[in-house]
Amino acid sequence: MEQSTFGRLELDTERNRAARRRSEDALVALLHELGDFDPPLIVLGGLVPDMLTRDQDTPVPKHLGTTDVDVLIDFQTAADADLSPIENALVRLGFAPQAGSDGWRWVGKIGGTPIKLEFLCELDNQPANIVIRPAGCKQLGAANLRGTGYVREDWTTEVITGTVADGKTATVKARFAGLCGYLLAKATAVRERGEEKDYYDFAYVLIYNRLGGPANAAQALQKSRFGDRLESVRLATVWGEIADRYGAPDRFGPAGYAAQSLQVDPASNDSLKRRDAVAAVREFLEGIGVSC
Repeated sequence: MEQSTFGRLELDTERNRAARRRSEDALVALLHELGDFDPPLIVLGGLVPDMLTRDQDTPVPKHLGTTDVDVLIDFQTAADADLSPIENALVRLGFAPQAGSDGWRWVGKIGGTPIKLEFLCELDNQPANIVIRPAGCKQLGAANLRGTGYVREDWTTEVITGTVADGKTATVKARFAGLCGYLLAKATAVRERGEEKDYYDFAYVLIYNRLGGPANAAQALQKSRFGDRLESVRLATVWGEIADRYGAPDRFGPAGYAAQSLQVDPASNDSLKRRDAVAAVREFLEGIGVSC
């Protein structure tokens, strides 16, 4: 695997349900194009919250959506496997590396809508924030971001259907982050990146997950394979930041959650949404033994 320096690119901020549909179509199109090749890819971005909150007896508020597809390349499983089929499939679909991304972000159109696919990884034996080039690839890269690797240890297979390049409908199987892996990855993103969408996604999944809310999510995390790592130095730092950023209604976390919730439902009460985020995060942190 080759490597190069990695610079963050400016991200689009507009998220909506239509963009999410097109993003999922892009994922379906890629997996469909790969045919029998089983790529070591795990979805960990804005497509995941719907998977973690859907199919409940009492419907939950819709998630705002996403404008891109974030996937982890599981190099630990793939080792030095030739991943050129992924690169070749992207090219056939009309996608190309975004200028300046060194191949970790690809852009194209699905149904006339611009879509981004972002490829990430986490290799502890390589510096953070560099681009790793998979074996067999000339253009495809993966940004080495700390915290993304949690989903490698907790994912589930989901069946999804979408519109592929020829306008036909296709059904594929995709690996999506599980609840515990997602929460750890997103909590790290809150600390390391701290964008409004990170604050929103973290609180949204805590409140509306299918297990029944923050306390149940905390219990699941304690009982998971991550349970003995929750008090590690690495995660203790993350929890400290989470507690601070969601510690009061006027902090970044509740403000971000309320702002994006209001985009879903403009009639929502900003003050109530902020308090919901504070209470949810406090309940979760107390559930995993973190003092707030």
